Amino acid sequence: MPTHDSSSSSSTQPLEAATEGRLQRIWQRAYTARTQEDLLRLYADWSATYDQDHEAIGFFGHELAAAMLARYTPFRRSAAVLDAGAGTGAAGTALHALGYRNLVGVDISSPMLAKAKQKGVYRDLRAADLGQPVDAFPDSSFDAAILVGVFSFGQAPAYTLDEVVRLVRPGGVVVFTMRVDFFEQDAMGVRSRMDEFDARHVWKLLDRTEPAPYLPHKEPDAMFRVFAYRVLETKEPPVDESFAAAAREALTGDEPVRRIDHAFIWDSTASRLYDRYTECEGYYLTDCELEILESHGREILGEDRLVVELGCGSARKVRHLVDAALQRGDGSRLVYTPVDISAGAVQATKDELDRAYQDRVDVQPRVGRFDSVLSSIPVDDGKLIVFFGSSLGNIESMDGTLDFLRMVRDRMTVGDRFVVGLDLDKDDDVLRGAYEAGPRNRDFFLHMVRRINHVLAGNFDLDAFRQHSPILREPEFAGVKPRSVHLRLVTERPQDAYLARLHMEAHLDGGDAIQVGISRKFEKGQVAVLAEAAGLRLQRQWCDRRGWFSLNELVRDDAAPRP
Repeated sequence: MPTHDSSSSSSTQPLEAATEGRLQRIWQRAYTARTQEDLLRLYADWSATYDQDHEAIGFFGHELAAAMLARYTPFRRSAAVLDAGAGTGAAGTALHALGYRNLVGVDISSPMLAKAKQKGVYRDLRAADLGQPVDAFPDSSFDAAILVGVFSFGQAPAYTLDEVVRLVRPGGVVVFTMRVDFFEQDAMGVRSRMDEFDARHVWKLLDRTEPAPYLPHKEPDAMFRVFAYRVLETKEPPVDESFAAAAREALTGDEPVRRIDHAFIWDSTASRLYDRYTECEGYYLTDCELEILESHGREILGEDRLVVELGCGSARKVRHLVDAALQRGDGSRLVYTPVDISAGAVQATKDELDRAYQDRVDVQPRVGRFDSVLSSIPVDDGKLIVFFGSSLGNIESMDGTLDFLRMVRDRMTVGDRFVVGLDLDKDDDVLRGAYEAGPRNRDFFLHMVRRINHVLAGNFDLDAFRQHSPILREPEFAGVKPRSVHLRLVTERPQDAYLARLHMEAHLDGGDAIQVGISRKFEKGQVAVLAEAAGLRLQRQWCDRRGWFSLNELVRDDAAPRP
């Protein structure tokens, strides 16, 4: 294992009482921060004394990390270096002293960046949340990235590494510091992310220092290391052929609305963006569904011992069923099988439930298409299949919706139950509040174009798109006549993009839209009609107190009636 000597640390000196008291209060706020607002307030308050506080505690991690980066990053005057989590510019100053002149700093705190600007070492400074896509920069924009003090309790999440690796070109270098105890405990998941990147050949380890004192004058026993990784060519995800085909079909036409099925928006980043979107005041769906699960979880679970969830996201919803199973008190162990085409999604769900319940629930994740996985699950006993959210209403056509229901029906036994979420029609103002809900809503919709840029090496200008969600009545189909919200991004100026992995030019006129999905809204009484057309029978229906959302228990039409 290559190492780098870091034995030259400062000697331990006592802190002045006033400095020690201030730092103790700041550290407490930092380690207990729970929201972005907590961090923004902390750094705004700390920016005035940040530099002198770090000098007082003898912190030298920025110097050691800068020296490590310089060891593996030549062309110091021209190499583009990202200082991710730049703070007041300590790492940038250390890099500038070593001859680096093309430095870009990113930090969540504008007051911190104002201090960094005063140092005069950065070409550009941007306020951005490293836990979200940094759309200001395209893929592989930098030759190297440095992160100092970023991975700590309450600070940047582990998946910050995903965005940093996206921004550093293959062959470039990522250098970061981390406390040894935080690394070994892996409470924030950074070590697990590093191991995952190793296994996927996203990067390879170049160097790491021996442990050195992290806060010599404050916590002399706290140690840290600097890690250096080379980003590999294999960091790029393999081309998803079905996504490529869908994008090619949509973008080779000349219609004013280019449609791409909503299923292609999803990856681990989309799940995080969606979670943020659901926190918008006008977004009602998650709250309504959770209300139903909180009130009727035990009734929905019934006596089943096997729960299969199609399209798992977070475990937030299914935990109501797990809790209901534990409350039965009969000693049985629930088997929960999350199913998704994304290995990352099912593993994240398993990890979350394993942490919460240890061995009290048997989580058996399955990666694959719903049809093939459902066909392979044992059929000896009845099972509960759940399809939470309004994903059924996101299927592009009513033909496709009916085909999906028939597919599930054909893979059910007469003892199985299928509980599926359906959003119910409501006032236009409520729908606009949910689907034109501001920046977080736009950021989620925009991820379809972001994926085109990333997976297919496109170069659409993300800043040119605005959100637009018209509400349209659909023609009658199988006795059902729903309305649908069309989730669109409209380019405000003409765009001529190139999708390198498809060797394809794509043109959009100003005013053209990319439709990233639809959300279909049903009348309450239409659910039974739709189920019957698919060979299913609506057995029970649960709604929230406002009647905005429904969970619907469907069984095969040849199943025995409920007693």
